[in-house]
Amino acid sequence: MYKENVSLKYDGDIIKGVLFLPLTEKPSPALIICHGVLEFKEKFFELSELLANKGVAALTIDMHGHGESEGNRFQVDIKEWVADIQAATDFLEKHSKINSDKIGAFGFSSGATAIFETALIDPRLKTLISLDGTVRTTMSSSEKMIFQLLILLGKIKKMFTKKDMHMSLMKMFKDVKVASDPEVNQKYLSDQQFIKAFTSVPFPGITQSFFVDTINRVDRINVPTLVMHGEDDELDPPETAKMLYDYLTCEKQLHILPESGHVGYLDKQKDKVMNLTADWSLKHLK
Repeated sequence: MYKENVSLKYDGDIIKGVLFLPLTEKPSPALIICHGVLEFKEKFFELSELLANKGVAALTIDMHGHGESEGNRFQVDIKEWVADIQAATDFLEKHSKINSDKIGAFGFSSGATAIFETALIDPRLKTLISLDGTVRTTMSSSEKMIFQLLILLGKIKKMFTKKDMHMSLMKMFKDVKVASDPEVNQKYLSDQQFIKAFTSVPFPGITQSFFVDTINRVDRINVPTLVMHGEDDELDPPETAKMLYDYLTCEKQLHILPESGHVGYLDKQKDKVMNLTADWSLKHLK
């Protein structure tokens, strides 16, 4: 396995990524890896290395406004994220080491929102893999009211300053378990990059990570789709994955993972997540 640093350009912004390539002379199938809101590509390097070692190239990108990529900091504009995935697909199609007919996408949380929305308009993605995917709004009525107020205040500020209102959500989420494993949970919440992001959440820029209706369109997806979701997910309940699976009309598979929270790629079942991802990719891309 070897790596290449990648720079993609969309609408004047640079999108950064790393391409993990198998050690083979033949063109390889490839999977585009998309992180979630307030995250960054490095969290998925372990998965990318495993894929490359099994014969599937992995292009792990920082989505618009995240990590090393340019764009409004920590904003989630799904149209921009879709364009990021399409730019990554363009790049892979032209790469001499990639089989241009065998490209798929993996999405975690809001990254899953983006891969589903991309598949609805771009037939080049031949398979999809969703982990703890966000495809619907799951907040309670009181939570919706709070976020709608914050979004309104953000819009008012932006009307006068042309900039988002940035605020900390650390207190609001301090008691939420992102992982079933206490050690993983503590490590995730104490990560300095996570703290930096969660103490500067943009309103209204973050709106599309909380208010989502993608589930209403997934019945139009016609490529094989793997759905994985943590049974202990407190941010987006496993009922979301069950609904997603029911709405999908393509070839599909569902795995509700015990002892796994919202960050399944780090939690107790991370090995299963990685192996399921690799097996599905090899079956439907190779």
